[in-house]
Amino acid sequence: MIFVSTYSRNMYLFFLMFIAVGLSLSKPLITLGELCLGALWLLEGNHIEKIKRFFTNKTALILCSVYLLTLLGLINTSNFDFAFDDIRRKLPLFVLPFLIVSFKPLTNKELRLIFSVYVGGVIIASLWSVFVMVGGLNEVIIDKRDLSRFNSHIRFGLEVSLAIFGALYYAVKTKDKKQKIKWVLSFVWLVSFLFLLNLITGIVVTAFTFLVLIFYYGIKNYKIIIKLSSVTVVIAIVLSIVLYIKSCHKEYLSFNDVEALPMQEYSPKGEKLFHDTISANSFRMENGNYIYRNIAIKEIEKAWNRRSKINFNGFDNKRQQIRFTILRFITSQGKLKTEKAINELTSEEIKAIENGISNFRYLDMNGIELRLHKIFWEMEMYNKYNVADGHSVMLRWVYWKTAFNIIQDNMLIGVGTGDVQDAFNEEHQQQNIISEKYWRRAHNQYITYFVTFGILGGLYFLFFLLYPIFALKQYQDYIYLCFISISMLSMLTEDTLETQVGITFFAYFNTLLIFKKRKNSF
Repeated sequence: MIFVSTYSRNMYLFFLMFIAVGLSLSKPLITLGELCLGALWLLEGNHIEKIKRFFTNKTALILCSVYLLTLLGLINTSNFDFAFDDIRRKLPLFVLPFLIVSFKPLTNKELRLIFSVYVGGVIIASLWSVFVMVGGLNEVIIDKRDLSRFNSHIRFGLEVSLAIFGALYYAVKTKDKKQKIKWVLSFVWLVSFLFLLNLITGIVVTAFTFLVLIFYYGIKNYKIIIKLSSVTVVIAIVLSIVLYIKSCHKEYLSFNDVEALPMQEYSPKGEKLFHDTISANSFRMENGNYIYRNIAIKEIEKAWNRRSKINFNGFDNKRQQIRFTILRFITSQGKLKTEKAINELTSEEIKAIENGISNFRYLDMNGIELRLHKIFWEMEMYNKYNVADGHSVMLRWVYWKTAFNIIQDNMLIGVGTGDVQDAFNEEHQQQNIISEKYWRRAHNQYITYFVTFGILGGLYFLFFLLYPIFALKQYQDYIYLCFISISMLSMLTEDTLETQVGITFFAYFNTLLIFKKRKNSF
């Protein structure tokens, strides 16, 4: 194995690059990188020494211990098919710390190389998304989330966020002008891309991580004026965000604060209008008007089929029944659902309806305003009528409430590694709030650990996350501070450690950044 010993370091870095690129461009490349690291570990020899090095490294043991928690969850598991799949999926939480601690820590130069490759992969993925968006593949893109071509738009948003902070760091640190320009351009492009694709999760975690940085580095500064300024800036930004949300909510309420169209008997052309006042849909409103009242169904079907290639009884580009999209859109305009209303639609509005847009006001809103408006509508539907189906925010609220019921019944050690989904299914069935197709887990990593492993396991998970920050003082490392902020924020609304990319993203950077050669950043 002379070849391996001679080129071992280069091979190690090369395999780490496989994973770095695979996170944003190729899931198989992630697996290949992990397998190659394992093969290199075996071929290098000195196995006993490496194993001893692992077991004498307290930090490495703590990083791997969260995987041990998953194994311990088998004790009170009945669904072993799910459990073994979960054990397989979470293997990187053990394998990456175990392998990486066996090799010499990355130098700052090596980490910069790895991070350059990672950022390069993220940029290539972002450019491909833009290529598809402008029609490069002749695809009709309705939901911008579909432009994340290689993994979930949520995970991709986290990857872009970390790449943004890394690019900013190296733009500040490097003294080479060409390198500085490269990093600055990368930073500017990735920030723009977040908003271009409207990656809401990425935008939110990036914004709040910037607040964390402003607060931490401001408080850390020895000058009182800097300390006070940083706190003032953070408070001002938070207040501005709150006021902006309140302003959007006030505007939303103004949409509904109108006098609903009275029920009329006939359309101007003489068709008897349909009014639903008794079914489960009778209460649904759009901009203050009832959706299922004042409908001349024959008129609007005939008029719509004259103006659109999508049949009135077909589906819009979001795979929703287009008749309901049409009804909501016309209702949002405060009009009777008649032939006249269809004829008054502009070509842009016809196309919007075909693309699944259900409210004419959405055409003039930016991505954040649009998302807030939809959230307010979801909250109204849930608070007034207990409807959460298909509404991502209120579904999460239902999942969290469901999870707390499960935790109360399994307080000490949880339901076990394999029985999480079964426990949620049973509770969803009892509550009977959402349809079966929406029966999912918590969408909150912290809550998921408390459900799975009880109070003891949930608290240990928090210890696992916080230990490097405080015990190892990793908060002094700029990139790690950004990484852990992004990761922990994402865990509030997502089960980040339940997918291959999410698990690898966390285990990979958490391990590399902790075990790199110590040198304070910034």
